[in-house]
Amino acid sequence: MNFIELLEQIKIDKSSIQDFDKWATYLKDIKGHSENTYRSYCFDVCDFLIFFKFYNGNSVSLSNLKDLNLQTFRAWLADLSENRKYKNIYKKPLSARSRRRAISSIKNFFKYSSLNNDLYKVAYSEVQLLKNPKIPRSLPKPIAEGDIELLIEELKKISKKSWVQKRNIALLYLLYGCGLRINEALSITKSHLIDKSSLTILGKGNKERLVPVLDIVANSLENYLKEIPYDLPSDVSIFVGDRGNPLKASAFQRDLKNARVNLGLPKTATPHSLRHSFATHLLKNGGDLRIIQELLGHSSLSTTQIYTEVDDISLEKTYKEKNPSK
Repeated sequence: MNFIELLEQIKIDKSSIQDFDKWATYLKDIKGHSENTYRSYCFDVCDFLIFFKFYNGNSVSLSNLKDLNLQTFRAWLADLSENRKYKNIYKKPLSARSRRRAISSIKNFFKYSSLNNDLYKVAYSEVQLLKNPKIPRSLPKPIAEGDIELLIEELKKISKKSWVQKRNIALLYLLYGCGLRINEALSITKSHLIDKSSLTILGKGNKERLVPVLDIVANSLENYLKEIPYDLPSDVSIFVGDRGNPLKASAFQRDLKNARVNLGLPKTATPHSLRHSFATHLLKNGGDLRIIQELLGHSSLSTTQIYTEVDDISLEKTYKEKNPSK
């Protein structure tokens, strides 16, 4: 998506487009946000500019952006939660979590713009008063330890090709044995595997973390690489599809879904739930919370602390089921 062309199509003022372009360049080249974060932030700000044009009934330019007030920002936030009657970026209502991200995006845009042009300072001060919608609290849903073993066996049956079976098992072990995100696992190249005992992972926000690799994980990777029918350069992902192209996350999600359905496991058994399972099972077996934070690549300990609540529920369930007084 070319964001500049999008704004030109809806006839946003050139000066506003230039300010947007400067901010978007800052996000990508200076802040180094991931492609997904960059696109989401840009879509959010484009959405606001389109909304403002519709809401204001005039062209969008610095002359009217400089007088933005809290009421306008609140109107946009309300608009994001409804089915719209005009054409905009988001056609369906956004969840509370997505609206919180949209607020972060627009605050970031006006903060950057205000630092480069004093005329944006009023809008920036007004958007700071915009409160985030509350997010319904939901706990991560890990997969039971016994079900992990069943998934491993079932994944072996999904494909008749031995190397594909070993590819899927290696991926599962990286997610469950190292706590990686699926995109982090799919980014691994041969150059990452020089040291078999650890992996240097580039996570969200381009933050590096060192993740220890268990023997069972290292062995699964080695078994896969021995059978892969393609000669891959050292700087290309080791995980490929049937034709040798880089494997997409959706392909592994599909295979895991088939295994989950065959076993009758809940819909929550996804690639990301393997990462949740890594953290929950590690904590349950005495892992230190701060070490788990480092392994997962969480910036804040509070993000990791949610797994203590999952563990408490697990302990309570075990107590009720195994209590000898029953």
